[in-house]
Amino acid sequence: MVAAELNSRSPKTPNGHIPAHLAASASTTSIVSITSDMTPAEKDSMPLASHLAKAAKTGASNFILAYNVRAGIALLSRMVQLMQKRRFNEILDLNVLLNEKHLHFRVEAVSMGLFIGSFTGGYEALKAILRKLCPDLDEAGRTVVAGVAAGSGVVFLDHSRRRSLALYTFVRALQSLYNIAKARNMWHFWGSHWPHGDALLFAITSAQVMYCFILRPDILPKEYFAFIHRAGPVATKVLNFTQRSLRGGAIEPTEVMRFLEDKGSPVVYRLATAHPANLPCSLIHHGSESCTVGFAQTFWKAARATFPLYLSLNIVPRIVLRFHRFIKTPLISLLKGTWGGVRSTAFLGGFVAMYQATVCLQKSLFRSDSKISYFVAGLVASTAVLLEAKSRRSELALYVLPRALDLLYITLRDKRVLSDLPYGEVILFACSMGAIMFCYEHEKQHLSPFVERLLHRFLDSHHPKPAAS
Repeated sequence: MVAAELNSRSPKTPNGHIPAHLAASASTTSIVSITSDMTPAEKDSMPLASHLAKAAKTGASNFILAYNVRAGIALLSRMVQLMQKRRFNEILDLNVLLNEKHLHFRVEAVSMGLFIGSFTGGYEALKAILRKLCPDLDEAGRTVVAGVAAGSGVVFLDHSRRRSLALYTFVRALQSLYNIAKARNMWHFWGSHWPHGDALLFAITSAQVMYCFILRPDILPKEYFAFIHRAGPVATKVLNFTQRSLRGGAIEPTEVMRFLEDKGSPVVYRLATAHPANLPCSLIHHGSESCTVGFAQTFWKAARATFPLYLSLNIVPRIVLRFHRFIKTPLISLLKGTWGGVRSTAFLGGFVAMYQATVCLQKSLFRSDSKISYFVAGLVASTAVLLEAKSRRSELALYVLPRALDLLYITLRDKRVLSDLPYGEVILFACSMGAIMFCYEHEKQHLSPFVERLLHRFLDSHHPKPAAS
């Protein structure tokens, strides 16, 4: 009865305070229900302990949620891999399915949970503390300060993930601030109104990343390099041959022939010089001398390697983050997730295959190899992004953009144009989250729908709206 009364908006005294007997009897759930629909003035009158209890509940819930999402993705990927290998009986064997040799998500899931939980719970707690300690600071100021301070929770992630997330968040913050400036006629970016501007941005940034993958793989994060290398089934030795050739290094014919022999390749290497002007493209698709067959094999290998990941990324969030919708229409949710996984797999398979085909064409048309051709191949291959849904294209572009900017920064740093900043990724992420949280609380219409839905799921979905009286 008490919970029902509280959920229908508890009565207040003339000065706006909740009667002491109701505040004292309210459970944490009731406190959350009360505070979720209050005005700032009403929140000011709530005891600080109530706000902190609500923040603790939010943080704990989000820790569990983030852990489950990461664990679910790993588990579903493992199941799909077993199905691909036709080991159906092992799917029902928990000792095999959950074997630690194949599921390496635990540490990552805990660190992700700690990060999400500390940020969301810390953000709400800090806003409440600032409301009490700094009453003269306006709501927008409290939002920014709390967002920046709570953003320090990114330290729970390892360095490489912190860097990637900081760059991604920075781009999202810039996107939101740009939308605000554009809406107020303060600034307008040339080309932003183009119907395929997102695809163009993806093409330029992807070309930069692929250029570095071929010529400067040392500046790519290990996990990022491993993902590209796994998706694009080109032997490491072939990449090494290409890098040495473009830099004028020697490539002994016996070394190439030994590589082809080890791979059981039908390709015959006919160049006798150690400094070939143009390595034959058959080394790339060494499983077949035919470029067309090699194109098809590359597409199939890339699609097969990435399908478990993309299927998991499209289905698990629909189940965990939209659980109520999934319960209502499970079949539709699964079908949409599967279709999304198929489209994403076709995109990545097409990207890899078209990149290889462009390199093959360049090697057939010109007598010498050139570095710029690997950038051009990235531009051509990026047209595969049109296979993705329109909403996904901008997400992919904004996913690759931070990495391209990071590679540019590393290049300039290596040339001593820029220098390193200790804990720079933590500072960048914290400042970016301050801007994003300001937009979420006060300029939501200018925030990316994807980011808005994500923040709503972690910050507001734990706070049920009061029931109508």
